[in-house]
Amino acid sequence: MVHLSLSTVFILAGSIVKFSEAIPVQLQRRIDQIISQATQPWQQACENAGGSANACSNVAVPAFTSLLEQGGVCDQQNAADNMIDLAKQLGNDPDMIRLAQIFVQQPRNSPDSAQIPYCQVPPKNAELDGLFHCQFSGSDFTKFSGDQTGNVPLGLTSLNPAGSCPAHPDGPVPDSVQLNTLVQNPIAV
Repeated sequence: MVHLSLSTVFILAGSIVKFSEAIPVQLQRRIDQIISQATQPWQQACENAGGSANACSNVAVPAFTSLLEQGGVCDQQNAADNMIDLAKQLGNDPDMIRLAQIFVQQPRNSPDSAQIPYCQVPPKNAELDGLFHCQFSGSDFTKFSGDQTGNVPLGLTSLNPAGSCPAHPDGPVPDSVQLNTLVQNPIAV
């Protein structure tokens, strides 16, 4: 068994502290949100349009989970397509369609503060054409997280200002804020 004197322990501890101070550590901050808030207005509009709580929830829950950092690049758009599909089944409810158009622009969670890539596949429903998600303002606008194939929204060659979207063209959305609390129209006027 090894026995160390108290002074040896302090010397070792001090060396470890000095070594750790010499190594620069870059902490990456995740950006997240309360994802269920992104679909609450849509779910209420769905029920107001005559959808059952179960039918509306079966679309809303997968939709808000598409905002998680593990979501695929096009999962959010696919979820918004499902929201539009149900709106069409309920008489083309305009409020449901408007809220789905805002939802597809909600920023997604970022595991490392990098921007989230954009879907490079056209949406199924024409109501979503030209819409893409904003980024959160705390994002590192010099890099993208994960998949590096969607660094510019589909159909665009650049995005100015960085982090903006059609509903919020002045720039990114404040961290953790729901776009549906900032805007009422899917395309700013």
